[in-house]
Amino acid sequence: MLKKIAVFTSTRSEYGLLLPLLRRLSADSRFDLDLLVGGSHLLATYGQTIDRIKEDGFVIGALMPFLSERPGPHAEATALSTLSGLLGEHLYRSQPDLLILLGDRYELLAVASVALVGGIPVAHISGGDVTEGSIDNQVRHALTKLSHLHFPATEAYKRNLIAMGEEEWRICVSGEPGLDEILTIDLMTKAEVFAELAVPIDREIAIATFHPETIGNAISPDFISTLIDRLLTRTPYHLLFTGANFDPGGDAINAALENASRNPRVTFVPSLGQKRYYSAIKYAAIMIGNSSSGLTEAHSFGLPVLNVGNRQLGRLANANVIHVPLDADAVVKAIPAALSPAFRTAFSSTGNIYGDGKAVDRILAFLTQSTPERLLMKRSVFPT
Repeated sequence: MLKKIAVFTSTRSEYGLLLPLLRRLSADSRFDLDLLVGGSHLLATYGQTIDRIKEDGFVIGALMPFLSERPGPHAEATALSTLSGLLGEHLYRSQPDLLILLGDRYELLAVASVALVGGIPVAHISGGDVTEGSIDNQVRHALTKLSHLHFPATEAYKRNLIAMGEEEWRICVSGEPGLDEILTIDLMTKAEVFAELAVPIDREIAIATFHPETIGNAISPDFISTLIDRLLTRTPYHLLFTGANFDPGGDAINAALENASRNPRVTFVPSLGQKRYYSAIKYAAIMIGNSSSGLTEAHSFGLPVLNVGNRQLGRLANANVIHVPLDADAVVKAIPAALSPAFRTAFSSTGNIYGDGKAVDRILAFLTQSTPERLLMKRSVFPT
């Protein structure tokens, strides 16, 4: 049986999606959790979210400080090199039976590669997905070939994995584990979350997150500033922005948001944390941006979403999502359609395609019937 389970996290969004699984692994005597924390979790400019992990009560197996507060030229390559060294040293000492990764962050390539040469099986959550507007797409598919167990969110993504030659017995369609949290989390009241964020309770909010597009990035500070101007002059909303990730260009986006927050109708919080984020979603009128959260989680709150630009190009979207081009006027123009009773009625009658809140049950059941000896020897079976 796979007993000692290492889990790596480097961003707030990834941690939020992993949280239901981490809680179950930590509480289950069949498993020994080795939590590896690095990346933006350790940086004050991205919210110092290591503090939230500690507040959640987890014992941290190792810290991986591979990012710099002030990255210079070739920062991503330097970060990968640093992470490889830190991780290699830790895994050599700890020797987990399995390493779990979620998503498509570029730093996961270093993590999976170190595990591969160290003879440690890798389980990958959220493989088979498609996001053609960023390098995440290529990273995700590379992680598929470096991994030994797969937990895709949907049957369609399972078919993608099989098309890449992965053996079917290694695949468990689990759904997205982050959705499990939505069913059980004790959300804040509207008064509580609005007061904590210093947002007037009598004004509706639009919640927004923009990450860089890592292929031909068009999410510029100028676009962010223009969009905010259009939203402030043409809509009644208070704008609640969460921070961009640490991809190249993320710092510039966050600087533009910090500057915009001088306006009393704009609030910028680098990281809300899971409870505040889900509470804000519950009471928001609309979500705007290019975060995967809009395509996966927002539907479970009945929230209409405007997915902007190409970052999520090709990814399956729930029925609450309207795709709009990277144009501030087009975004504002699409808002009435997203808020229309007909649109809301249409999507509220559909289920969330990314899961039913039982992903962790499926993942743990699958892990308990797997053995490390069988996992390491991979073969490719390509459909004919």
